[in-house]
Amino acid sequence: MTIAHHIPGRIRVKYKLGVLAHLASFNQASVEQALQGIPALKQYKINNATSSILIEYDPSVVQPHLIEGLFSESEQEAEQACYAIAACLEL
Repeated sequence: MTIAHHIPGRIRVKYKLGVLAHLASFNQASVEQALQGIPALKQYKINNATSSILIEYDPSVVQPHLIEGLFSESEQEAEQACYAIAACLEL
């Protein structure tokens, strides 16, 4: 995935078609329940027509650079961002 646009509180990432096939293998109800448990996440929308996902989050809870880090091409940077966000959210 690559970042198409980002302002604090709102990020749009572009994905390749294979990502949807992978996501379809997950139980949607379980994913929805897990996402509802993340206090910084306000909402998300998947747009198949543009192959993008719009994510709205609370930038006062999670710093925008950490959100960007999740979508880094560097696996190590993405992992570090994930741990840092978990620490911010006390997960």
